Amino acid sequence: MGINKLTCNKIFYLVIALLFLSSVDAFSQHDISTLKKRKEQNSKDIAYTNSLLSNTLKNKNVTLGQLNLLNQRIKSRQALIQSIENEISYINSQISKINADVKDLEDELNKLKQQYAKVIQYAYKQRNSHEKLMFLLSSKDFNQAYKRYKYLQQFSEYSKEQGKQIGSRKDSLNANMLRLKTAKSEKVVLLSDKTKESQSLAQEKSQQSEIISKLKKREKQLRDDLRKQQQYTKKLEKEIQKIIENQAKLAARKNSGGGKYGLTPEEKVLSESFDQNKGKLPWPTQTGFISEKFGEHKHAVLKHVNVRNDGVNITTDSNAECRSIFKGEVTHILSMPGLNNVIIIRHGEFFSVYSNLSSVTVKKGDTVTSKEKIGVVYTDQAQSQTVLKFQLWKGSTKLDPSLWLYRN
Repeated sequence: MGINKLTCNKIFYLVIALLFLSSVDAFSQHDISTLKKRKEQNSKDIAYTNSLLSNTLKNKNVTLGQLNLLNQRIKSRQALIQSIENEISYINSQISKINADVKDLEDELNKLKQQYAKVIQYAYKQRNSHEKLMFLLSSKDFNQAYKRYKYLQQFSEYSKEQGKQIGSRKDSLNANMLRLKTAKSEKVVLLSDKTKESQSLAQEKSQQSEIISKLKKREKQLRDDLRKQQQYTKKLEKEIQKIIENQAKLAARKNSGGGKYGLTPEEKVLSESFDQNKGKLPWPTQTGFISEKFGEHKHAVLKHVNVRNDGVNITTDSNAECRSIFKGEVTHILSMPGLNNVIIIRHGEFFSVYSNLSSVTVKKGDTVTSKEKIGVVYTDQAQSQTVLKFQLWKGSTKLDPSLWLYRN
């Protein structure tokens, strides 16, 4: 009966080990898949920025637009290198784990072989059927004879199970050795990729320093441009504040009891729906990246100079379409110096503002849907860039659009 207990214990621990290993493999596959997808996205970001930069290189004069694109490419390159390093770190942990598994399997296999050798040796001694019969017939009673019979039967089954376990361990050992070889090969490729990307990053940073140096020589022009842009921004801010206040007064007169902004039941539902989609709203352009973030931050070139953005700047492709981020009503279409065409759309209590459009395809009073084209983003040939200036307001409060737009 002792052999039966030993067999059961081994089978139990074997099942537990297999379940653990399968769960680890499933987690590992998910983990490495995420790392690979992130790395692939980083590469796509670099390729996209390269396509935008290729257009700016036609302009012989260095511009802030070029610097913004180069800064974005550097950012994407650094993210790619980080992704590669994460994958290398992951593979290193896998190599360590596989090495530990291989050692454990080798130790276990040696023990199994030693046990199996003893089993075979004992079976060889008991191979004579006459001796087995005498072992049974020498029993004191029927119960003892039955127990001896079951013992012989279990011993035979145990011997077979030992042979199977040895074969299984050998297969596992070979599989792990193959995984180890594959992991080491992948690591070699990743290390090579990291070296190439690091070299590209060094070249880009050198190019970045060169552009900044050239732009600093035009400091007076940069300061003048910034001053004008700040004037345009303040003028737009005052206009938006006035529009929102007028909208609130008008709505309050029409819909008494609808709160500060006089929302109708339908507008309340729209406003709540908009609020619930924070972080899920589609981008106002199909492609692009945030080249200037919300709030106050340092100027890209000028020292001790801070710039303030009431929204975000989205650099995109030439002739890019501008889209509504949500269902709403076009309340105003403005034409302003330095900002070209501006569209304001109301979504209940929320307002989205799209500035720097070369043309518009909607009119005041139109109801638009999510992702509906409302205009085309203006391309500044002098700066060699196409930038949408996008703002988001809740009543008279400015919001950070990056927190509301879908994050890939």
